Amino acid sequence: MFDRPQAAASSSVDDGPSRVHIGGPPLRAGLERALAGAVAWRERARASKTTDAWLLHVPDVGPTCEVLLADRLFHDLRPAERDGLLAFVRGSQADSGAWLDAHGEPDLSLTTLGWWVLRDAGDDPRSEPMLRAQRVVHQLGGAQRANFSVRLWLAMGGQIPWTWLPAIPSELFLLPPHVLLSPSRFSPWARGMLTPYFVIARAPARLQLPDATALLLPHNDGQPMAPRLTRPGLAGDLLQAFDRTVKLARKLPRGPLPRLATRRALAFIDEHQQGHGGWFSVRPTLLSLVALRVMGATSSDARLRRGLDHLRRGRGRARIPQGRGAGEVALAQGIAGPSLDVHGRLLACGPTEPELAWLLRQELTLRGPWQARADAATGGFPFESGATHHLDVDGTCTVLHTLASLPEVAGPTPGFTTAIWATSRRALDVLLAMQEPDGRFSRFERGESDVLMQQLPWTDADLLAHGRTDDDEHVRTSARVLATLSAAGFRIDDDRMARGLRWLEHTLGPRMHEHVTTGRLSTVAALAEALGPLTPTSHPLRRELEQRLRVRQHEDGGFGPIVDTAHALQAMLALGLHDVQTQRAAAWLATRAMRDRDGELASWSQPVDRGLGLSPAGFDPSAGPRETAIALQAYLATKP
Repeated sequence: MFDRPQAAASSSVDDGPSRVHIGGPPLRAGLERALAGAVAWRERARASKTTDAWLLHVPDVGPTCEVLLADRLFHDLRPAERDGLLAFVRGSQADSGAWLDAHGEPDLSLTTLGWWVLRDAGDDPRSEPMLRAQRVVHQLGGAQRANFSVRLWLAMGGQIPWTWLPAIPSELFLLPPHVLLSPSRFSPWARGMLTPYFVIARAPARLQLPDATALLLPHNDGQPMAPRLTRPGLAGDLLQAFDRTVKLARKLPRGPLPRLATRRALAFIDEHQQGHGGWFSVRPTLLSLVALRVMGATSSDARLRRGLDHLRRGRGRARIPQGRGAGEVALAQGIAGPSLDVHGRLLACGPTEPELAWLLRQELTLRGPWQARADAATGGFPFESGATHHLDVDGTCTVLHTLASLPEVAGPTPGFTTAIWATSRRALDVLLAMQEPDGRFSRFERGESDVLMQQLPWTDADLLAHGRTDDDEHVRTSARVLATLSAAGFRIDDDRMARGLRWLEHTLGPRMHEHVTTGRLSTVAALAEALGPLTPTSHPLRRELEQRLRVRQHEDGGFGPIVDTAHALQAMLALGLHDVQTQRAAAWLATRAMRDRDGELASWSQPVDRGLGLSPAGFDPSAGPRETAIALQAYLATKP
């Protein structure tokens, strides 16, 4: 059932999209095939056992490697789990010896982790795959130049000194939330990483891990080269000196401040453990568990048990997307639990009332840190099911879209209809409260990309904020919110909608090529869904978006891979286009759907972004049937 799909043509399907009858039986047959694939992925993702459930987002090997390393402290992995996770790591190694990122490029941090985990598993460091990985690490600058997360594991394993990581003054954790330098101003992912890091570094933690000094690039005298923690330049030199001062000050008597800051950090960890047992995502969860353990929590501690159980629920079966074992099935650690953004879009492909009821139960009902700067009552939806503390604007938009499909559900009860209406109204209020002063919308918290300390020339400064204010994710998120509000009845005469549209115009103006001509078609689709109902056909931004979208269509009617073509068709329909280009895109999708044998549509090879810190990119195996079904449904519903 899960074999890699082949491009074998069915006897009932013509060889090319130009021979498919637009709107005829082949188009509807393609839709039915895509819907069946989407339903199958819903069932796979919600399997009752971890060993049977499939990941809806397959990340790189980083989270899997870190879980394997952390098990030296927790001893929680079962033999079958360990073997499955190691198979995922081994199979993901490329022939060159490197572990690749989602875009196919050798990655220093992933290769360091992959080598170290396999060394811990007993692989001979003199074997050819291990030697190749070691050479790749040296060619890329040595393990000391890996990202913050990897250097933290190296320090905890005693492979590098703690001075090779940035210092966090303990006084920061004593600042009130309204002070710009307070950790409460960091992005939620950064708080989840840096707070336990502060505790672990104060301990300091030491894990019994195998020797990894072979990965460190040495000087001519044989001593490893220390990494530079700041960017070159005068400002970087001054900050480097400040970092050394902070580290020296730790050796001086400082009274009760460090102990008070440590207690404050531990209290933060306790308070922000979510209802499902984890923290913001897998890395904050792992580091929080390590921090609790090194500060004296025993293996029977309820906080540790709940956190480890959450990590177990976040694992699932996945096809190895690239490497020597590409296409093979193994057990992988997800970056979080099932995403409501992805699960909600799967439910949009023909939801049932019980499934919508499950979706309603995921609504946030407890106050969370995101409300500190957002004037909103509790409501909206988190990134993953069972979460209770962190809002996800993308997931909230998707859930609202899915709930709007209620008329398609057979026989909804009156009470259920009322519950959907009330949940939707609360979620809309939350979306409005997440608008920034300049008009854009943030994804997790207001101010997530405006962190003052991010302006300092640290090499790890990206830890502190959630991207740039005008990056692709914020453009896509802002467009999705505007489209969602428009579908709920908001119009451009509302000042909040007008400010959002002005921000899009200002941001896209000088960067139209980056976001539309060569950017992700998922972003283009979000922009079209926002501009379609809010602007007239003569609007300059809408016209340019349409023109740039049209020239991306290939001669065969597609826009590249299946997922890209599905997003492009959604964009054209949102702009009100029903001409031959739209028809050919729909025919191309229907033809490819009819050729699919198992409901995967080869989409597991498509990289997607998720925006969770150091593992933002991954692979979405359900995107092909899901987005094809959504696009073809919209086409048949609007076909003149």
